[in-house]
Amino acid sequence: MTATADLPTVTDVGTHLALDGVCAGYGGPPVIDGVCIAVPQGKVVVVAGPNGAGKSTLVKAIMGQLKVSAGSVRLAGEDITNHAPERIARHGIGYVPQQHDVFEALTVLENLEIGGYLLPKRKSAARAAEVLEIFPKLARMRYRSVGQLSGGERKMVAVGRVLMLEPSVLILDEPTAGLSVPLTEELFEVHVRDLASRGTAVLLVEQKATEALNIADWGYILVSGRVEVSQSAAEILSRADLGEVFLGGSTSLAADGDDDEE
Repeated sequence: MTATADLPTVTDVGTHLALDGVCAGYGGPPVIDGVCIAVPQGKVVVVAGPNGAGKSTLVKAIMGQLKVSAGSVRLAGEDITNHAPERIARHGIGYVPQQHDVFEALTVLENLEIGGYLLPKRKSAARAAEVLEIFPKLARMRYRSVGQLSGGERKMVAVGRVLMLEPSVLILDEPTAGLSVPLTEELFEVHVRDLASRGTAVLLVEQKATEALNIADWGYILVSGRVEVSQSAAEILSRADLGEVFLGGSTSLAADGDDDEE
C-alpha cells in the first residue's frame, strides 16, 4: 500500500471517520480484511475498486448492517463499531444507499420531512427550507411526486433527505448508478464538492472511479478486500500502472455493473 502525508491517518485528531484494521464478511473468510480508511471533515474521500473488491461490504460494516469481526470504526474519536444502524445515524453518519433511497409516491417535501423524523415539527420545517436552498432545483419541485422526477433529481432528494439530520459524515454508495454523464458531473462537481465545502466529511463509494477521483481529495483502491492503494486523488489518476492495479490489466478506471460480493 502506498500513502502520502496529505491527509490525516486513522490515528490523527483531524480524522472524523476512521476505520482501523476492519475485517468483516458473511460467515466464511473475511470479505474485507484489515481495512484502514481516514475521512477528515470537509474532504471528499473515494473508495473504488473492481467488482467483488468489498466496497458494499465496507459500507455495511460502517453502518452496523454487518458485524465487524476485527478492528474498529470510530467517529470523532468515539468507537461506534457494531452499533445498531439507528444509533449510528443518531451519531451523525448519513447514508444514501444505491437503491431504495426515496419514497416515490410522496412529494419532495414529504421525503425531506421523513428524513427529519427525529426533529421537532418547527425545526423540521426550518431544516427542510435549508436543504432546499442547497438544492434550488428541488425547491421548485417541492410539491411534486418524486416518482415524476428524473434519476438525477431523485438522487438529490435522497441526499437531501439524509441531510435533514445535519450529518457530519455523508456516505454515498454508488450514487451515479443509472445517471447520465451530465447528471454525474452535476452531482459530483456541484453538489458533492459543495457539501464538503460546508464541512461535511464525504465518503464516496463509486464504480465510476475516474469521475469520482476528479473531484476527490483522497482515494483508496480496494482489491480483494484489502486497500491496495492509498494516495491523493491526483496521484492515483496519474499512476501509469493503475489499469493493472485496478482491473487486472484493463486500461480503464471505470467499470460497469454492480458490486457483486455476497
